[in-house]
Amino acid sequence: MTTQKINQGLEELFSDKQIGIIYGVLKRLHVSPFSSNYDDLFQEGCLAYATAYADFVTRSPKPGASFLAFAYQRVYWRLLDLLRRDQHASELQDFSLDADPLTEPGQADAALTRVLNVAYFTELARHCSLNQRRYLHACLCHQLSDRQIADHYGVSPAAVYQWKRGLIAKARQLDYNEGRFGVTK
Repeated sequence: MTTQKINQGLEELFSDKQIGIIYGVLKRLHVSPFSSNYDDLFQEGCLAYATAYADFVTRSPKPGASFLAFAYQRVYWRLLDLLRRDQHASELQDFSLDADPLTEPGQADAALTRVLNVAYFTELARHCSLNQRRYLHACLCHQLSDRQIADHYGVSPAAVYQWKRGLIAKARQLDYNEGRFGVTK
C-alpha cells in the first residue's frame, strides 16, 4: 500500500460523492454532529476509506459495487474500534485512585469499594480449593453461567454446584458480611 493509492482513495471519496458512506457509518454508530469527537471520527472515517480503497485496488484493479460494501465495513470497524477504545479509557479514568473526590463526586468511593473487593476476593481465593478458585475466576473474570462453567471444564452441573456451595461456605467463614475487610452490609 502506497501513499499514492491512499491519495487516490481520498480523491475518489470526495470527487465521486462517496462521502455519504462516512456519514452513514457515523449515523449507524449514533454519533451526533453535536458530539465533541464528531469531527475527529469523520476524519478517521475518511482515512479508513482511503486505506480500504488502497487495499482493494491492490487486490482488484476495478473497484465496483462490491468495493462500496468493503469500504463501508472497513470504516465501520475502524470507527467502532476507536469508540470502544475511548469508552475503555474513560472507564479506567472513572475508577482511578487519582480521581479528585471534590470534582468527581462518588468516584473516590467507587474506587475504594473496588480496591476492597479485590482485597476480599484475593483473600477468599487463598482459602479455596482449586475447583472453587476456578469457579470464582470464571464467574468474576469471564461472567460465565454455571452451565457454561460445566461445559468449559468438562464436568457435570452438579459438580459446579458443589464448587459454588463450597465457595459460599468459605466466604461465610471469612466474615465478609461482618466487615472484616472494612465493608459492611
